[in-house]
Amino acid sequence: MKTKIAVKDILMLQAVFLIYSVNSIVAKLAAGEERFSIMFFVFYGLELVILGVYALLWQQIIKKIELSVAYANKAVTLIWAMIWGSLLFKEQITLPKIAGILLVIAGIVILNSGKEEE
Repeated sequence: MKTKIAVKDILMLQAVFLIYSVNSIVAKLAAGEERFSIMFFVFYGLELVILGVYALLWQQIIKKIELSVAYANKAVTLIWAMIWGSLLFKEQITLPKIAGILLVIAGIVILNSGKEEE
């Protein structure tokens, strides 16, 4: 059964996904380092810390929001990945990427606005 989700819970959910998306930045930085170098271990250690923080926050979020809704919203990490890629790694934002993300957003909206089943 769907319940009304508070705006603060939605914002917290998006903040959790923002934290999760930072993990991909750190992973990409680690991949650019020489294997088993000090920076390689620093980046992978940071990646573990980020994933730990994300896991703790995720557990708190799913206490307040239905798991199906929370998990469906995880797709917004695609948007964050495109933004980080463009800003930090000078990757191109192309029309197919935008179309794909819009399709994901449409799916999220449809899922979250579905009629309540009894």
